[in-house]
Amino acid sequence: MPARADAAIGFGIGRCALLWLLLMVCGGADALTLQRGVNLSRWFEASAGAPVEAAELQMLRRAGFDHVRIPVDPTALGWSPERGARMDAAPRLRAAVDAALAAGLDAIVDMHPNEATKQAIENDSAVADAYLAMWTRLAGEFKSLPTQRVAFELLNEPGFYGIAGGFRWSRYQQRLVRAVRAVAPERVLIISGRKGGSLEGLVELDPLDDPHLIYSFHYYLPYIFTHQGASWMQGDRWTTAGHWRSVRYPAPLARKQLPRTDGKVEFERARDELTEYFQDGWNREHIAAQWQPLRDWAAKHRVRVHCGEFGVIREGVDPVSRYRWIADVRALAEAEGWGWSVWNYADDFGIADNSNTDGRPRGALEPAALRALGLNPEAR
Repeated sequence: MPARADAAIGFGIGRCALLWLLLMVCGGADALTLQRGVNLSRWFEASAGAPVEAAELQMLRRAGFDHVRIPVDPTALGWSPERGARMDAAPRLRAAVDAALAAGLDAIVDMHPNEATKQAIENDSAVADAYLAMWTRLAGEFKSLPTQRVAFELLNEPGFYGIAGGFRWSRYQQRLVRAVRAVAPERVLIISGRKGGSLEGLVELDPLDDPHLIYSFHYYLPYIFTHQGASWMQGDRWTTAGHWRSVRYPAPLARKQLPRTDGKVEFERARDELTEYFQDGWNREHIAAQWQPLRDWAAKHRVRVHCGEFGVIREGVDPVSRYRWIADVRALAEAEGWGWSVWNYADDFGIADNSNTDGRPRGALEPAALRALGLNPEAR
């Protein structure tokens, strides 16, 4: 990494530490750090992988992570609107949180419903009410968890697109906060904007009068790079990312060795997206400029911000480009004093040696990934 980048990162870490010191002074003993985290996807989702063992959690802590974000699909754990508020496998989730705490990691319990459930919450008032009841019950069952170490994230990547979506999401999110506050008045809650939990959705949100909130956004732009080759995006009307291969970052690297498509996408559409990637000149400075509205919003409202997801798909991606993008986003977040949780530990975006391999042990953390995240590359 060039000296100029190293200096910028060093400044960011110092500013981050200063902002966190101020937060601790002003926010009291209940403030979680949540500065350097990793998502433990698939552990409690429908496409469940092998449980994360205590030794793996300890390895994550040795690497320098201070928290884990645990995505939870409530239907995969036995909840359904028809059966009431109970989540049958809540004790198993509680054991996972306890294991993270025992390893020295704070935890975010991230309610991460599948897309069909999210759509039902948005469009069916009975399902929306049942989801509120589920959170009320879970918050009560987990009330004994230390407020200094465990946060609840109320709904991952809400949609609520359309003209009236902003008002509808704001009103429903307020109901969610009130429901949990009735049983957990001092628990740190993580909330977000609509439009998939994006930066754009967050800056249109009016912050709530609650001192124990963290405002989250997810960042994966540009998709043509971060989601290149992703099978689930091949039918996406907004991006051709699923059809691209060998896209490099920053943009000048892509010019030196042009990316290619799988030939299954309209040529003009693909060409236009690649042209835009070049014209925008995607690099750290471009990302920093794109974040300016969020900087302004956070400063205006004096709220705490967390980048809950960011990452790059593994399969077929140039590793140097991958880790340069991850390093840039991580450094920019730290320069603002914002915590982060990289997506993810060991899956299609993973940072472990055997990520995205069926049935095999996940393996050690990749030293290149840990260096990009500013962590200990020697951790095992």
